[in-house]
Amino acid sequence: MNYNKAVRVAGFMTVITILSKILGLLREMVLAYIYGSSYVLTAFLAASKIPLTLFDITIGGVITSAFIPIFSELTQDKDKANRFASEYLNLILIITITLTLLGVTFAVPLINFTLSGDNIAEETLVLATNLSRIMFGMIIFTGIAYTFVGILNCYGQFYITSILSLVSNGIIILYLMVNSNIYGLSIVMVISWAFQVIVQLPFIYKYGFRYKKASRLITPEIHSTINLAIPILISSWAYPLSSLINMKMASYLHDGKAVVAMELANRLYVVISGIFAYVISNLSYPYLSKIANDNNDMIKLIRILIKSITFIIMPIMIGLIVLGHPIVSLAYERGNFTKNDSMMTANALIGMGFGMLSFSYNEIQNKIFYSIKNAKVPMYSGMFGIIVSIVLSIILPRYLDIFGLGLAVAIGTTTTSIINFYNLYKKFPRVLTSAEYLEIFKCFIATMIMGYAVSLIINVLEANILLAVIGSTIIGAIIYLVVCIVFRVNILMEFLIYLKKGRLNGK
Repeated sequence: MNYNKAVRVAGFMTVITILSKILGLLREMVLAYIYGSSYVLTAFLAASKIPLTLFDITIGGVITSAFIPIFSELTQDKDKANRFASEYLNLILIITITLTLLGVTFAVPLINFTLSGDNIAEETLVLATNLSRIMFGMIIFTGIAYTFVGILNCYGQFYITSILSLVSNGIIILYLMVNSNIYGLSIVMVISWAFQVIVQLPFIYKYGFRYKKASRLITPEIHSTINLAIPILISSWAYPLSSLINMKMASYLHDGKAVVAMELANRLYVVISGIFAYVISNLSYPYLSKIANDNNDMIKLIRILIKSITFIIMPIMIGLIVLGHPIVSLAYERGNFTKNDSMMTANALIGMGFGMLSFSYNEIQNKIFYSIKNAKVPMYSGMFGIIVSIVLSIILPRYLDIFGLGLAVAIGTTTTSIINFYNLYKKFPRVLTSAEYLEIFKCFIATMIMGYAVSLIINVLEANILLAVIGSTIIGAIIYLVVCIVFRVNILMEFLIYLKKGRLNGK
């Protein structure tokens, strides 16, 4: 893919991801409006969290990260590629069906572990158990959908895979517009994942995928994938496990209402941070895999990725910390979601916000290590980050309440990123030079100036929350870009030159 096409694809993916995240946020807003911080929403959030967490810690991080490097090597031979993909799909189906059956069987202890707070009502536990048994079916469709995404991305098809969340979020919102039955919502959640599979079927067929009956389960290619998968699997535990532990710890706060606040804060955090971090990491991963044996090209691309993440995410992180309370009020505070619920959610979100840049770095760092088939580094750093997050999630809430839970996540994420950077330097000693550090410092200064300006603006416009958030965001973004232009931040200047060339060439 040439530079121009890469920019167009990245632009399309960014727009679609933004739309998808907006729909995802709208879904959470509707849930908060209908259910507030009631036991019904607490039960639903716990019931949906457990299946997806089990998926994430067993095969979620493996499906694309372990699949793509092996499949990419086989794409020149369609028959071999199809055979490997079919064998891999068989393995995924066996694992996901087994997980589903185990989840349904052990739903009660899983729910009791997750919602272990002293004041959690029995009706909450019963409802959560029933809902989780319905939603464990998501795991099967999620496994298939992720495998199809890996196939399409290897063939350079990012457009279709970008709209999948758009489809599933749209289905859920349509249901909530006509019905608020929580059991029906659980069924629709499963259906939305099934639709992600259905949408991709015509396109994987178009790109030549044909299911081939496997003569045996474990082939040399599958064996290579499993060897690569084990450390990737462990390294992917950091975020889902810390998120699950935080839900468990939140069940001890505010009579269990903190579960809803923590989960809504977490989802808003992922919406805000994930728009660019996921686009950049997912778009870059196939190319990282292709140039993995060329250190010079790897270093060049890594520098671009680190600078891009810093330039984009750093101001968003500071903006989130400064605007946390009005953002949450604007997003959720209506219907049955009270001002007190909003305050709890905002405090959790601000705590998480301190780790946003590290969260985004981790997305890129993990992909870099996976592409060079060294998954042990993310494995160890992820494990250490989990330990730090879990320990702090027990200690900090005693002094900082729900803000401490969010901060525990941020510190754990930052710890993981620091370890990843240390090992990145060991592998690529020249990856960040004084020039790159200067660029990062320029972004930091521009961000601090922007953050100070936004804090002043929000105080002036606080009477109107909508105007305050929109106005301070626009003015803050303008200030940040102007300061970056004055400082001649390279990543921005290169983009402006590209736009200028495009106009001159009539593109």
